[in-house]
Amino acid sequence: MSELTSAERAELDRLRRENHLLRVEKEMLLRIATEYALDRRASTKPRATSR
Repeated sequence: MSELTSAERAELDRLRRENHLLRVEKEMLLRIATEYALDRRASTKPRATSR
């Protein structure tokens, strides 16, 4: 494989940074969605009534 030009290297660096950011955002959204689903499940469970 031949050497990358400076423009190609710059684009590759930018795409790697963007890829990292997207992975971090995906992980955050997955955690948020999981917490939301768990909260919803917990709030829809029937509660014991005291007499």
